[in-house]
Formats: sequence, structure tokens, C-alpha cells
Amino acid sequence: MAVDDETEDETLTRLQGEGGPPHPVEPVTLLAYGDLPDQVVEIHEPPTSAASDGAASDGAAPDGAAHTAVRTLVVVHGGYFRPGVDRTHARPMARALVAAGWRVALAEYRRVPGDPEATTADLTALDARLRADGHDVAAWVGHSAGGTLVLWRALTPTLPPVPVVALAPVADLDEAVDDRLGTDAVRDWIGATPAQAPEIYARLDPLRLRDAMPPQRTNDVAAQGITIVHGDADVTVPLRQSAGWERSVLPGADHFDVVDPRSPHWPSVLAAITRRAAPRRP
Repeated sequence: MAVDDETEDETLTRLQGEGGPPHPVEPVTLLAYGDLPDQVVEIHEPPTSAASDGAASDGAAPDGAAHTAVRTLVVVHGGYFRPGVDRTHARPMARALVAAGWRVALAEYRRVPGDPEATTADLTALDARLRADGHDVAAWVGHSAGGTLVLWRALTPTLPPVPVVALAPVADLDEAVDDRLGTDAVRDWIGATPAQAPEIYARLDPLRLRDAMPPQRTNDVAAQGITIVHGDADVTVPLRQSAGWERSVLPGADHFDVVDPRSPHWPSVLAAITRRAAPRRP
């Protein structure tokens, strides 16, 4: 079967197979940013970056080492916030970004039904760890539920500003609940409907966060940069989910085309990430 003929479920299965554990010779380091099993991040190093960073020849950098020679993209995987879908399927994307010259921090994080604050607490802790270790973060890139989370990251005023690229994001949580997307995935993650827990949705829903901003803060976020890329053939997260946002629509692209390096749409996604990533700090 050609890649173009795969269903979204088949593509996910293929990506999970291709994304198996990193090969021992790959320049990948697993770092913990907390004490729990899901509080880890894989640092995928470009093969030529280790020497210029002063790191070991296998690409592993010591804790606290400064990362300045190559900029870092933080990748947040999707899976509709379900605990059964981890970062494995995002490794092919991480490897493709490394091949394009980036260092990639592929994040794992807790996905606990009924406890969305565990997820956001993890990403906040990860952000602090990467900054403490000296990573020059160019952008956060998230897919699907990960797209929700990078939008949350960009729109949360207590976190340092950073550009984000949201790929096929669940960008309207109210509508996702109404449409029962992912078999009630959003409701299960939050543990309530918007009517039952409006204050939680106000803290987490990208659309609510954006619309609640004062004009100056909205301008600041626009200057900081949010890019949304979404395929019009997406079944898992329909295109209407990002209808209220400025976005780039990929004709014929489905849900996993935006993270599949074997997809004909991948060059467009890579170009969007490259455009959005912030210029290096002086």
C-alpha cells in the first residue's frame, strides 16, 4: 500500500513502528525533568553538533551544559491526551527535524484522565529544565493534542514568550467536547464538560485564552508568533477545529501527513517550522 493510500490509523501504526526505541548509536540523551516515568525528554542531537557544543562524541551533553551551537525545537506529541499514546510515533518527525539541522527535545508528559493540570505542570517543568540547561529554544512544535498544548504554552502569560507551531491542533475545546472528538477525549482529559468546569476550560482552551486577552497582550502574542498548519482531509481533528485562527491549509493532507516525513506534505510543514522559529538571540 502506498503511503498516500494509508488511513490515518494505518499511518499512526506505521509511525509507531518506525519510531521504536532510539538506536544505540543515535546521538540521543534521555533526561528527566521530574521523578515520574513520563517526566522525561529525549534530546536528539544533530550528528555534527556534539563537538561544537563541547559534548561527548555520542552527542550526550552533561546535565547543565549550555546548548548554543545548534538551536532547539521542542516537540510535543499528540494522542488526544490518552495515556496509551506516547512519544514513539513522533520520533520519525524528530529525526527528520534533526536531519534538517535542528536539535530536538522530544517531550513526554503525563496524560492522566481527569487531571489536566498534571499535563500543564509537566510542560512548565520541562520549559524550566531546558532553560536551566541553556537550550536556545527556537520554537515549540505540537501535533494534535500537542498542538493544543503548544497553543496553551504561547497564550499563558506567566510563561516566557516563545514562538509555536501547532500542527492539526485541537484549538477549540468547547467544540471538541460538543462534537465528541476522539470519543470524548477532551472531556475525559479534563474530567468535566465546559458547563461543569468553566474555570478549567478558561485556563486550558486556546480559543478562550486568546479571546480573553487584553488588546496589548494579543498584539504581543501576534508579534511572538503562532503558526497553525492543518490539512483539509483531516478526519481525526477536522479542519473546523482551527477555523477561528489564522492558518495554513494543506489541500489533501490528513491528520498524520503533517508529522510524517514520508508524506508529500512534509516539505511544506518543515518550511512553516523554519519560518516561524525565532531568530537567534543576540
